[in-house]
Amino acid sequence: MDLQFDSESYWNRSSRAAFSFDDEDEVDLAPDLASNGILADDTISEASFNNSVVLNLSIKSILSEEALKLVLQEQALDDRVLPKGVSPEEELKLLRRQLQSTLYSPNLEATAQKLLQGKTAPLEMFKSLQEKQQLLDTLMAQGGGHAVITVLLFLKRTLNTTQFHGILRERPKALEEYLSYLKESGDLASHIELLQLFGRHQEAALKQFEAALASGDASSRKKHLQLLVNAYATAGVGVIPLYEQVFHAALKMQQLMEKDSGLGKLLRDQPTPVEVLYACCQVNSNWKEQDMLKPVSPQRFAADQQISAAQYEWTALNERAQAQAYADLECIFERVPSWHPLKTKQFHISFDLTLAVLRLYELQAPSTVLQLFLSKMGNSVEKLALAQRVKCIKAVVDAMAGLKQQQELQQLKDTLPDRSEEQFYCENALKSLQSKRWTTDNIKLKL
Repeated sequence: MDLQFDSESYWNRSSRAAFSFDDEDEVDLAPDLASNGILADDTISEASFNNSVVLNLSIKSILSEEALKLVLQEQALDDRVLPKGVSPEEELKLLRRQLQSTLYSPNLEATAQKLLQGKTAPLEMFKSLQEKQQLLDTLMAQGGGHAVITVLLFLKRTLNTTQFHGILRERPKALEEYLSYLKESGDLASHIELLQLFGRHQEAALKQFEAALASGDASSRKKHLQLLVNAYATAGVGVIPLYEQVFHAALKMQQLMEKDSGLGKLLRDQPTPVEVLYACCQVNSNWKEQDMLKPVSPQRFAADQQISAAQYEWTALNERAQAQAYADLECIFERVPSWHPLKTKQFHISFDLTLAVLRLYELQAPSTVLQLFLSKMGNSVEKLALAQRVKCIKAVVDAMAGLKQQQELQQLKDTLPDRSEEQFYCENALKSLQSKRWTTDNIKLKL
């Protein structure tokens, strides 16, 4: 059989001719191949397939009218595939027709759908101002997002400045979208300019202030802050007084750090006013007097920076306690009443006294310091609870004596180490209570 396939006469016979689907004549299959079993197992009959059934399906039964319209619009915007075999002249004509239909037949809905789906669409077809506004309004009505930014950038590129700003003025939402884009892209100059153009001077001032503080080095920050202060002082369009105070305070702080090199060594780059106040507390050597003439004085710096009394006292307390300079703490909270300057200094604290005691206990301040602050509490019940919490025995004794808890004092005395300072203090409190009770009883007997 192999010899039969190898012979040249076998392959030149007409029954071995090549098969082509284009041939209309039936191809006579070789009887010897069928008889040898090569095609004998092919039992599939074409008669088993019924060609008489014809399905009359309409495309509208598969796609809705709206979906079909979108498909056709999508195909209209997609790149056309040129037929093969056309001559260069015909190809040029086809390209001209496609270009003309693209540039001069804007399809609003289809373009908006493509942009919302994140696809690219030819925007140059929208020539007139009205068509461009309609495209922007369509996108804004459907949510917008990045598609709105794409159209806004197209409008900025193809319209003059007056027209573009007019569109933004009439569409506040589009203005906010564009401002967010400028901020995210880092174009701070355009962002500030647009805010000022639309009369939002307060926001523009804050953005300029943020940009000045974000400058790389100290001298650059000082320069930009000075320009900012001067600009709003002479611009004729002022900002609210609070902002002006903040700008001036930041400039003063920058000047102070530049002037005092010792202070700058204690600070990191771009410190906050509270951090600078903490550094001023570190370098301050005289807490007995409040020096308001020296710029590096904590009291003077707090006044220049509009730092509240509570923030100043809390910062000074933390710094002095961490430096273990406990003798200065009483000076921080001693003040002469403004209504009576001839009166002696009085203890005054601008925040919750409980917070001060707990913070001192956390910083491991001695019991004498804790007792000093606990002695300023007027409520004996609260004083007792807080003194027990921070384990200040003397303050506990004072609170119990104030509440006349003689039995509790005796029980506390029995738990204290013999002949310790706290035990003697407790004994004295007991004696004082007993003496007062005896005196009161005598007065009652005489009456």
